[in-house]
Amino acid sequence: MFKKSLFKDLTFADIHAQYSDPHDAERFFFDLKWKDGFVCSKCGHTHYTTVVRKNGSLRTVYQCAHCGHQESVTAGTALESTKAPLFSWILVMFAYVISKTGTSAKYISDLTGVSYHTTKLMLRKIKQAQKQDNETHIAVDCDAIELDVFSYGGKKHGKRGWGAEGKVNVAAAVIKRYVWDDMDGDEEVFEATDAVKFRIVHSENKAELKKFLEEEVPSDCVVHCDRSSSNLALDIAGKLVDAQKFEVDTDHLSSLDHIISNFRSKVQGTAHGIALQFLENELADFEWKLSRRKWKKKSIFASLGRTLISGAHQTRQGMIDYFKDVQKQLVAA
Repeated sequence: MFKKSLFKDLTFADIHAQYSDPHDAERFFFDLKWKDGFVCSKCGHTHYTTVVRKNGSLRTVYQCAHCGHQESVTAGTALESTKAPLFSWILVMFAYVISKTGTSAKYISDLTGVSYHTTKLMLRKIKQAQKQDNETHIAVDCDAIELDVFSYGGKKHGKRGWGAEGKVNVAAAVIKRYVWDDMDGDEEVFEATDAVKFRIVHSENKAELKKFLEEEVPSDCVVHCDRSSSNLALDIAGKLVDAQKFEVDTDHLSSLDHIISNFRSKVQGTAHGIALQFLENELADFEWKLSRRKWKKKSIFASLGRTLISGAHQTRQGMIDYFKDVQKQLVAA
């Protein structure tokens, strides 16, 4: 599952050497939260003192020298109120990013020594933070989009396609840019895939797809899509729609088909399928990793740390309630 090539720039030995000391693990998140030094979240002052906690905890509390406001490196982040050592978070994060196609909570637990239930909660918080991070990165600069809708869910008897029981429809847009390559004096243009955007859609209404594109890809570009009823009338301002009838063995939407196939393989291979209320998390993880697939693992690791630091805090019960609400919405749809 883990290829040797993925360990070129950072290894588990490096992680243990650099962050096994609790103070070093805390410093890792300190530098991510305050890259230019401490800044009080209440008054903006930059001077602080440290407070020694009576319970002997190694987690440092930083007190603003101006207003007296106290906070830790995890306060106001996705890690807030975590009882797990920060080094455990670092181990799980690293095991999570070095897997190119994703891996299960059980495997990460066995690999890192962090308990299964703790690892499972960590991964859910990570994926929720990824979802929030994806929402802040819209595609404002692209040359072309491949757009389609696919269904995900178990096989059920009855209606197929839109509205099928036990399935969820997902709008997918592959973000592409043109690359010019001069080969033997002949200039050729290729479409390179930069990223992908996903959104669960609940109806075949063309307005949903139009809204999806306008919110996720607000730039002038060509939209490649099938000549389906949901795509034919996409009158999107600033976008040229190239709708073609589906034919076998053609390059039309080939990048999108490849990505959808990879997503299905990832979910089936690592989790052997998932409950539909967790689909949004898996889509967010795939979307987040795809845009960083050419980065070095050290850079992806640091990016995941920043994603957690900028993510909103969610309690365990809050996450349970959230997924229950998602399940109710899917049933109602």
